[in-house]
Amino acid sequence: MNLILILLGITFVILGNLLINYLIVNKALKKLILPELHNHGYDFVKIKSTGFLNSGDFKDSLFQLRPFNPAGNYKITLYRFVYFQGKSKKDRKVTVKIRWNLFCKTKIEFKPGL
Repeated sequence: MNLILILLGITFVILGNLLINYLIVNKALKKLILPELHNHGYDFVKIKSTGFLNSGDFKDSLFQLRPFNPAGNYKITLYRFVYFQGKSKKDRKVTVKIRWNLFCKTKIEFKPGL
């Protein structure tokens, strides 16, 4: 019985993390990434995950051990590949760093730049 409760708890935590990840990426896509692409005259094609513990073109260290969160903030940094088309209709790829903070605005950074 205890094993079943432990497995259900682990499953709940994993599914909760996937849901939070999905919601953060969709909010950043609709409110920040799409308007930025349209400002530069590009058409959005798709968004794709960079993979587990992969930061794409940013080359950031994804695994950091800290005894505390900086300034007590709960932060999540996600990396995604964004595919878009310009006037030439050729697909191009850029890596987007999505910085989400529980109490602050979501920030995005493109590499290489648009």
